[in-house]
Amino acid sequence: MGASPPSPTKAEEQPCERRIRKELHRLWVDPPAFCRPGAAPVTDLLHWEVVIDGPAGSPYASGAFPVDVQFTGDHPYKPPKITFKTKVYHPNIDSEGRMVLDIFDDKWSPVLTIEKLVLSTVSVLYDPMLDRPINGHIARQYKSDIKLYERTAIAWTRRYASTAVASCYPEKGDENWEDYCDAIAAHNAELEKEGRRREAQRLRGAAAAASSERRHKVAASRREKGRSLMWRRTLAFLQGRRPIALPSAGKESIGVEKETTAAS
Repeated sequence: MGASPPSPTKAEEQPCERRIRKELHRLWVDPPAFCRPGAAPVTDLLHWEVVIDGPAGSPYASGAFPVDVQFTGDHPYKPPKITFKTKVYHPNIDSEGRMVLDIFDDKWSPVLTIEKLVLSTVSVLYDPMLDRPINGHIARQYKSDIKLYERTAIAWTRRYASTAVASCYPEKGDENWEDYCDAIAAHNAELEKEGRRREAQRLRGAAAAASSERRHKVAASRREKGRSLMWRRTLAFLQGRRPIALPSAGKESIGVEKETTAAS
């Protein structure tokens, strides 16, 4: 048996492989809610295992569901195949573990990612889509006797998905070790960039608040000076002294002066 051909370098990868590698990096360092890497190491970029942890508040809570993810060679123009590796009692999952959703078929779009697919899968686990069931019996039971449905789903979860599943991350010496380090470095750089953006936004907000406060203080000072000046003019008039003239009230001041002179 001949040796297997060497894996392509990153520079030799096809666009679909670069896209999948980027999504794998995200699964390693920033997985979506209720999802994490599977127990098996990724030795084929087109074939992963992920684990879906049953969402709280559903009959699948506390269950660990290994899921097989198989990408096509022309990803992202065709959707990956997602298959549960354990039995799941659910209207939208068949006996082979396949979940039937429109985003896996006619509603698929190249902008969708594995993260969004997994989140959609978790959402359907929590809230089944009864308009497109693949298991009619379970769908009818869900509609007619949801308590029985929940008891059965819980029993299946305990029987088939109660075994703890540890996630596998690349270790030093593995073929994916450098990839893993790159993913961590890129993630940390992204967090640092986001931190700088938030700090700059905070400083802009603080500067705007300080500027607004200064404007309010200047306006209040001007109003106070204006009231003081008018009060002094009023006192001057009542005491028969020449008032302190405002710049725009020269003529009025002269008239007041003549009147006070005639009175004396």
